[in-house]
Amino acid sequence: MNTNLRHISYCLIALLLFVACRKESHPLTPEEPEEQYAISMNATSVTGMTTSRALVTDDADLQVQGTNLGVFAYKELADGTKVSVFDNERIYYTDTDGWKYDNTKYWDKAATEYCFVAYYPYLTDNIIYNKQNLTISNIPCWQTIDGSETDYLVANSNGSANYYLSTDSKSVPLDFKHILCQLEVRVAKNAFLSSTYTLSSISYTNVPKLDEKADYTFPEDASNEFVISSTAQLMAELNNVVVPSDPDENTSTTIKHLVVPFNASDNVKVTLAYKVNGNDTPRSPAVVDTNLSTLQAGKRYVLTLIFNSGADIETSLEILDWVYEDVDEDKYNW
Repeated sequence: MNTNLRHISYCLIALLLFVACRKESHPLTPEEPEEQYAISMNATSVTGMTTSRALVTDDADLQVQGTNLGVFAYKELADGTKVSVFDNERIYYTDTDGWKYDNTKYWDKAATEYCFVAYYPYLTDNIIYNKQNLTISNIPCWQTIDGSETDYLVANSNGSANYYLSTDSKSVPLDFKHILCQLEVRVAKNAFLSSTYTLSSISYTNVPKLDEKADYTFPEDASNEFVISSTAQLMAELNNVVVPSDPDENTSTTIKHLVVPFNASDNVKVTLAYKVNGNDTPRSPAVVDTNLSTLQAGKRYVLTLIFNSGADIETSLEILDWVYEDVDEDKYNW
C-alpha cells in the first residue's frame, strides 16, 4: 500500500472512531435522528398545577419541600406487545436541569403508543402499576390539616413517540389531579343570639376508621376497601374556641380535612361538644346529620353549621370543584 492510500485509510478509520464516540457521548444533538432524543418530563408548571387544584403550585414548591415524583410507563409495539419503559422511576428537580431521572430512556418511533402515569409523593413500597391501573396503598384515610398532612396527586399522559417529539418541549406533559378531597366544616351562631358559645371538640361518625388505610386506583376515584366506623372519631380538639356570628370562612371557626373519597352506608354525622356563657358544665353534645354520604376526589365540601339556639343547629352543604384560590395559608391554596 502506497503512502497516500495508507494515509487515506488512517483518516477514514479515525473519522469512523470519532463518529462512533460522538454518537455515544452526544446522543441528543440536533443532527441525530429524532428517535434518539431522550425522554424528558415536564412534570409540573404553574398553570398545570393551579388548574389541577394542587397544594403545591409549581416546581419550586416541590423542590423546597424536598419531594419527588414517581413515574410508570410502557410502550406498545405494532404487534400489540407492551414493553415497560419506566418502573416506578424517581423523578427529581434540579436548579440547572429541571426535572431529571437517573436512567436515560430514548423515544422509540416504532412504538404505536406510550402510556405514562406519574404520582406524588414518591414511594418505594406499597405502589403497583398493572394494566393501566396505579394502586397506592396505605394512604391515610383522614387527615386534619395541621401542617403534617400529605397531599396525593396523580397524572397521566398518552401518545405516540411522534406526538411527543412534535411538541415544542419534546417532553411528556403531566397535569396533576387530586386523589383526595377536602372537607371544610364552618361553625357559627345566629347573629341574634346574645349568648356566648364555645366549642371544645368536634367528632364524626360514619367515616373511615382513623387506623385504617385506604387504596387508590388510578384512574378511578377511589376504592372502598376500608372500614367505615359507626363510632365517633375525634378529629379536632378546639380548646373552648368562641363561636362567632359570621359563617364566613375567614371569621367562623373552621376545621379543614383532607379525606380519601368514600361511600358511607349512612350519612356522615358531626358531633359538637360545646358550652354556653362560660358555664363549666357543658351542654349535651349536638349531633348534626350532614346529609353527606359520598365524597369524590378533587371536590371541596363546605359544611356550615349555625347555632340558632341551644342544640338547634341549621346546616347547609356546598359542593365545589377544588380550585386554586389565594389565601393567607399559602401552602393550602384552597
